[in-house]
Amino acid sequence: MPYVFDLNRLDRIASEDGPRFRAAEPYPHIVIDEFLEPAAAAALADVFPAAGDDVGWDYYAAAGLEVKMGTSREERFPEPLRRAIHEMNAGPFVRFVERLSGIDHLLPDPHLAGGGLHLTRAGGLLGVHADFNWHERLQAHRRLNLLIYLGRGWRPGFGGELELWDTAAKGRVRTIEPLFNRAVLFTTRSDSFHGHPAPWSAPEGIERQSIALYYYTSARPEEELRAPHSTIYKGYHID
Repeated sequence: MPYVFDLNRLDRIASEDGPRFRAAEPYPHIVIDEFLEPAAAAALADVFPAAGDDVGWDYYAAAGLEVKMGTSREERFPEPLRRAIHEMNAGPFVRFVERLSGIDHLLPDPHLAGGGLHLTRAGGLLGVHADFNWHERLQAHRRLNLLIYLGRGWRPGFGGELELWDTAAKGRVRTIEPLFNRAVLFTTRSDSFHGHPAPWSAPEGIERQSIALYYYTSARPEEELRAPHSTIYKGYHID
């Protein structure tokens, strides 16, 4: 059975776009459209759980900071999604991420801490923040976020755009629309501020759906080292 991605295409992307990833502002990142094989992306979207499905959803409802749903309970995932996540946590895909990012010795997270499946319904948002930087169970530093959007039908005005902010959290540098089968890979540091603060306002039945995978290393550059911290929100932890 083939992977949900085209490994030859990913190899070309890693070779050709690695320098662009590393030079991107406000911190290294890349946007890749048509990331998964088209038929695979469609199959994953078809089985993506709804809000009422029994997949172990966690509900986040911190007004103005985080209003969304997420689950890392892979034993409850539909089989195609579980298999896709396993493939993107396996060696061939991790080697692609290493080549693209220039970060060696990456570790996938079999526990999907904070990751897995994310779902945003009407009114949902995620304030500008920097992610937690240390995985206690893995004893490892969080280095990269991979987001793959699987919600169909996004249009301007629906909200939910991913915003990348400068490293002082003072202003937005880039806006990325959550288009179907679009992936965003970016470095995770204590100053990698991002979020989707524009509330989701799509018509009923159109939701912001994504796979979120995070990659780690046992060490990180000295200039990036910070004491372990949880999510840092602009407007709550910092001005």
